[in-house]
Amino acid sequence: HLNYKIPCVRLLNATHQIGCQSSLSGNVGVLHVLESEENLDWVLRSGPNPPYMVILEYRLFTRSIMMKLKNGSGRVAGVAVVAPNTNPAAGFSPHNTCPNENTGVYTEKYDPTMAHCNVTVWNPLGNGLSYEEFDFPIFSLKDDNETQVIRQCYYDHNHVVNGSAPQYPLCAMQLYSHMSAVTDTATCMRRNDINFSLNPDMVCDPLGDFNVWASTRPINNTAKGHKNGESVVIAAARLDSRSFFFDIAPGAESGVSGFVTLLAAAHALRNVTQEAHLNRTILYTFFQGETFDYIGSSRMVYDMEKNQFAVDLDNVHSVLEIGQVGLRPNSTLWFHSDPVSRRNNSVNEELIKKLRAAATGLNVSVEEPGFSQPLPPSSFQRFLRARPIPGVVIEDHKSAFTNRFYESMYDNGEYLNISYPPNMTPEEQLEHITDTARVSKVSKAGPPLSTFYFFLSVTQMLYSFLVQSNNSWIQQLMTSDYANHLRSNRFISPSPPRIFSCFLPQLYYYFWVQGAAPPNSTERQGFCVRSTVRLSKALSPAFDLHQYTSTDYSTWTESRWKPITGRIFLVASHDLEMLTLGVGIGILLTSLLLTYFFSSKAEILFSSGREPATATY
Repeated sequence: HLNYKIPCVRLLNATHQIGCQSSLSGNVGVLHVLESEENLDWVLRSGPNPPYMVILEYRLFTRSIMMKLKNGSGRVAGVAVVAPNTNPAAGFSPHNTCPNENTGVYTEKYDPTMAHCNVTVWNPLGNGLSYEEFDFPIFSLKDDNETQVIRQCYYDHNHVVNGSAPQYPLCAMQLYSHMSAVTDTATCMRRNDINFSLNPDMVCDPLGDFNVWASTRPINNTAKGHKNGESVVIAAARLDSRSFFFDIAPGAESGVSGFVTLLAAAHALRNVTQEAHLNRTILYTFFQGETFDYIGSSRMVYDMEKNQFAVDLDNVHSVLEIGQVGLRPNSTLWFHSDPVSRRNNSVNEELIKKLRAAATGLNVSVEEPGFSQPLPPSSFQRFLRARPIPGVVIEDHKSAFTNRFYESMYDNGEYLNISYPPNMTPEEQLEHITDTARVSKVSKAGPPLSTFYFFLSVTQMLYSFLVQSNNSWIQQLMTSDYANHLRSNRFISPSPPRIFSCFLPQLYYYFWVQGAAPPNSTERQGFCVRSTVRLSKALSPAFDLHQYTSTDYSTWTESRWKPITGRIFLVASHDLEMLTLGVGIGILLTSLLLTYFFSSKAEILFSSGREPATATY
């Protein structure tokens, strides 16, 4: 039995389905280790024992090979991809070349010349495999001892020598990943609704989660749709990522670099924004589901338009979004803005001017593309679809993505040159703090020493832009003890208190923390934390409106599935199987006839009055 196996799963939208699945009983095929693309002929045409379960090294997991296997006329039972332990040298992105092209701001109505990446192809390495439909299962396997057992089984039983067919028994594999949903989102949601069982079996679920947002000043969360003139600057980043295989989506560059930078900025500005009297409130916003047609940002904009959010679009002064900033050639950041809304908007020019001034003297240079091009894929586009709000998207690329592994399993810490001391467990890695992170003073002279320094530089730039304070103050703030800031606003008590005299749930979110035990004590010191951090729904409005064929909102759903399993075993020839079946049927018939014969004989003996002992047979 295979212990580590990550499947490709089925997703559906308004028009079609993508992904992979097995038959109801699982797919079974004879193992074949593909050594090169030329070796495909054995699988697709000349091999005498189809269907085949193809084992691929990751260097062969290309669009060319996968599409040939997809069109293999039933000779392919499934594919198992062996993931390497280190990133490949060449780039790999199973995403599209133009991410979210149908749900951004650039359409036939807004600016058709910039729609569908006509000006800039953002992800030129995208091969689109994540958006193909395969009628067989595709699993990812680790390159470990288990994979070596699979290879050895193949070489012992299935390996082709001098073009001659291998002899039985052959090594075979079964992969089970049956998906319940088919066709499209409208079909699966309709089937969800017609289930009359007390314990209904749902066939799919809408993709969704929660956005996370926090304000520098308390905002009344019960009074929706503020019209009181409060001016809000939205500082945004995305939280999600994806890859071809389910649940392997590290997103180090595509997602993590942006939201870590924004977290650092929010962390550093915490005390200053509480003490300073700012003329605008900063709304830190972390969007979920942006990979799938901007689920989180489209929902927030929808709630703002329907007066279902704490602020509405009239309150939004501007948007500052942090995109992919982990790979910074020559320590350069690029300010992207919308050329259409900028034409008659002086606020946008002022934003760029302030950002440039804020970056002066830091370890990062800032530039604009210098030619008219659309915004890169970003949450800000969903705000622009509602109205021409000023805004800037900060990225590490001028035009096409610098990220060579966009939305793939290789967009990981290794890609950003993040390393750990040897022999650390995953749990120890999570707790590890680098020497760089322990610094007590950050120098502004010379090139950045690490990714952390770079994040601090970007944080300092954001601070200067959002708060307009002097650099020495923010420099001291960023290098101070962050834990002291986090331990404020708490009520110390050994158990959860029932009533607070200052309890204001409309302005704050309260939660109880057990806390740690003091030295020489076993009793934890619990405390209550008061926070302006909130969650809001990140579910596409299409599902609230029952518009499952919407072209305005995301319609992505994920199929439900039964337990994922895989195993290898030896299989006999079909002739031997038929012979065995024939012998089995013969034995069964003989047994039935003998049973019938002796039953009849016994009945005659008993009816003649003989002793039962004579009828033993």
